[in-house]
Amino acid sequence: MSSTSFGKKATELVKEIASSVESSASPSSIPPYNDELVRSILEEVKAHYQESRSLLKKWKQVSEESEEKEGIKAALETHHHSILRNKKALMIYLNERVKRIQSLRWTLGVGLPDSISENLSHSERDYFTGYSKILNKYMGKKEGINMNLILDRDPPKEHKVQVRCTKDHGVIYFKDGVVDLKKDSVHLLRREEAQPLISEGVLEKLDDT
Repeated sequence: MSSTSFGKKATELVKEIASSVESSASPSSIPPYNDELVRSILEEVKAHYQESRSLLKKWKQVSEESEEKEGIKAALETHHHSILRNKKALMIYLNERVKRIQSLRWTLGVGLPDSISENLSHSERDYFTGYSKILNKYMGKKEGINMNLILDRDPPKEHKVQVRCTKDHGVIYFKDGVVDLKKDSVHLLRREEAQPLISEGVLEKLDDT
């Protein structure tokens, strides 16, 4: 293992995720998982570990008075810090991806488009599913707070919102009663009931409450 290559792959991995942050307008966008580079860095960590074991064995065989001892000590420290640097780079890469995966749940809901899902590793897709289940349970009526936090990232001033129908949508049964959603009609609806229709383009919000 050449000492001139120590940390190069780890640096490349960090630069990759950092450049995707700078080039993307959306905090929830995520580049393809670089499995090849991650595995390569893990192999490098393994190689450093094997070198360290060999050096430690040699250390024990060399007398205390030998000048070679200092050289072995320096080599051990180099491999040890190389392992730590590679681990840190991997954690930076994976932690940034985890934060974006969580953001995907808040912005896109429980279903990921194929164009995004294919950029995740198998473990990351499992994490997204698990995170969604935890969030759903927390927001649920039976075991949670009975509030859909996805609708409003900031606490609303009022629990109702004034909306206008953009097209005829027929009669809808809401908690407060039956509403006939006709084009250009204006209604005051519960925020959690109006939001799905706003997302579909059936309603448009008229105020910021």
